[in-house]
Amino acid sequence: MRDLRPIDRGRSESRPVRAGAAVCLLAPEDISPRVEAAWRDLAERAAEPNPCNEPDMLLPAMRHLPEGRRARLLVVADGDRLDAVLPVLAVRRWRHRVPVPALVSWAHDFQVLGTPLVDADRATRSFCALLQAPWRVRQGAVLLEVEDLGDGGPVAAALDEAAASLGIDVRRRDGYERAVLARTEDGALVGDDRRERRRRARRGLERQAGPVGSVDRSADPEAVELFLRMEASGWKGRAGTAMACDPATAAFFREVCRRFGAAGRLELRSLDVPDGPVAMEMAVHAGAGAFHLKTAHDERYRAHVPGILAMVDYADRFAAESIAFRDVCTGGPTEMEARVWPGRRALSTVVAPFASPVSRGLVAAVASAQERRARQA
Repeated sequence: MRDLRPIDRGRSESRPVRAGAAVCLLAPEDISPRVEAAWRDLAERAAEPNPCNEPDMLLPAMRHLPEGRRARLLVVADGDRLDAVLPVLAVRRWRHRVPVPALVSWAHDFQVLGTPLVDADRATRSFCALLQAPWRVRQGAVLLEVEDLGDGGPVAAALDEAAASLGIDVRRRDGYERAVLARTEDGALVGDDRRERRRRARRGLERQAGPVGSVDRSADPEAVELFLRMEASGWKGRAGTAMACDPATAAFFREVCRRFGAAGRLELRSLDVPDGPVAMEMAVHAGAGAFHLKTAHDERYRAHVPGILAMVDYADRFAAESIAFRDVCTGGPTEMEARVWPGRRALSTVVAPFASPVSRGLVAAVASAQERRARQA
């Protein structure tokens, strides 16, 4: 693919990638329409879906969010196709006490899943290529860190297989689980034994505000602005952390909603009483699932935890839906989330050295030092 050029800041020009698998770092200005088309094609054949690493999420993030211009796409290219995509930042110090250069996955505030997009049929091969990236292409980085990578799936398995074939020790840290709605392989629902308890949960709200109903606002042109206003009306607005408080963040959210909405993959749903919405959820669809990225609620009804009631509503409707799972996309299930979305998804931060003696030696030394400090603590 002639549009793909490896980033080499030490030279005045970059040489095009030749045919055959090659690892590249692409700056935002390197992402031409042709590259974007190949990226979209990869998302369609990815081993695991991840809307956060698709162009309709990452291109707005690069345009609007902090560090967006510093972010790079770490890609594996094979001729006119892409086989792997991961957004990264090049850092000179991996951790506060670890002054070694690294490539770390770009974990901005909306990056709720770090799993790379990897071709389902070339996943192991693609990770082998990434881990053998030349020193110049990886800008001297000695290790690759991917935050919030899904455990137990085909991508994690392919990474482990590639690392084993190269004699690389992959380490996982900061593991956690978060709530999901999911089906088993035979189509049964996971933990679907609390329906009556769920139905009783919103009776208090109905006594205060009247009948409660679920409204699909995905096609409503005013729904995005309604969501922004609702979020800003509560504690996030008072703290200055609501999306509407920052024009760049609000522009990012509007563009993401517009892009996914145009593709028929946006879900904006509200839980309404006669006076209007009391809670809203924004989710996007990818692969066989839905990923819940943002939630907002009317604080006048906070005693009835309207955000949790919205999750209850999703749980009640899930049996009739055609999708395989819903991912809550938070850092870990609260006790209330765990009760209404009983499935679990395991994630962790993955650290792997690149396939060179220097990288292996440095990462092994760092790991030994961390283990020593942990024992002493």
